[in-house]
Amino acid sequence: MKHSTKIVKAIAALGLAASMVTLTACQSASTDLSGSKVDATEGKAAAQKFVEDSAAPATFVAPGEAFDVSQFSGKTVAAITLDNSLPFVRAVLDGMTAAGEKAGVKVEIYDAKGSTDTAAKQIDQALAAKSAAIVAFGINFNLLPTAIDRANQAGVPVVGALNVDVHADLEKGAAGEVSIDYQKSGELLAAYAVANTDGAVHGAVQNLPSIETFSAMKAGIEDGFKKYCSAECSLKIDDLMQSNFKTAAETLTGAQISSNPKLNWIFPAIDGIAQFTIPAVEQSSRAKDIRVGSINAVEANLGYIVDGRVQAVSVGNSNDWLGWAMMDRTLRALAGEDPAMSEVPIKLFDANNLKGVDITSEAALFDNVDYQSQYAALWQK
Repeated sequence: MKHSTKIVKAIAALGLAASMVTLTACQSASTDLSGSKVDATEGKAAAQKFVEDSAAPATFVAPGEAFDVSQFSGKTVAAITLDNSLPFVRAVLDGMTAAGEKAGVKVEIYDAKGSTDTAAKQIDQALAAKSAAIVAFGINFNLLPTAIDRANQAGVPVVGALNVDVHADLEKGAAGEVSIDYQKSGELLAAYAVANTDGAVHGAVQNLPSIETFSAMKAGIEDGFKKYCSAECSLKIDDLMQSNFKTAAETLTGAQISSNPKLNWIFPAIDGIAQFTIPAVEQSSRAKDIRVGSINAVEANLGYIVDGRVQAVSVGNSNDWLGWAMMDRTLRALAGEDPAMSEVPIKLFDANNLKGVDITSEAALFDNVDYQSQYAALWQK
């Protein structure tokens, strides 16, 4: 598939919550579960255990040994993103900036405004400005190969953030990566549906193809159905095609409902899409039969869960925590550590573990883990 230079106005991730996607094809596919040997009762019990384990309190895992960051005091790190207008992106960058201040490093933010051509030019600008390191946030390296090569040749480390699944290989030319477990996120949604549905689960995925992290999430949903579902279950995957995902999601939701009288779960690729899927479900004659599960743990979507609307579950990570992890991995690259992947933990949210929690507070949602102090303790001066 040919990538447009404005391939994504905003990429999900948590993924970067999409406001516009340009795709060249629309496809539908079904996951064959007819040969499943999973016993429905045993599968449901295994799914419930996986969900319970994944709703446990978040914990901090050190991404490496302690090291001295004093040698980088006064240096500048360039953070290049595809769209800084998104609240999610700003929250992550705020976290990265605060982490930089703690380490004595300045963060210079570049906004590519949806254009990978502009992002490539901004890498050159960062090199000209003598940035010590560069972070490509939500921009796959394979869209910027020449610019990445120039940075590598100049000896300036380039770190990727939310470009690939945490289990994927590092991108070519990356001095390190930071991501979340998109595959597990998808498997969790499938497991939650199985564990919380009477009878078989009949699901439909609203997918965004060509974006690597979404492919991992989709694969996770499929794996979850295969692992926990009996042959009575069904799963269909539909790709969103239209450039206006609001219209596309609403139209696709109606089509999925009308084409499958057994449909009881819909899995939009991200909460940003779910915000348009949910009203379409509510306005249908099947509103009481269908639930929605997605990723990102966006405040609005957590509100839907708390209010008992169509969305029942969301899987997400702390944006501020992600920003600190990005700074830590960048500092490690500057220190000459071998390229590696840093993982930011995910957590499943439903009505049970959101009860009494301030959904406007990331600290509260992620169990008040003091990751800032944990990272700072690793940056010995």
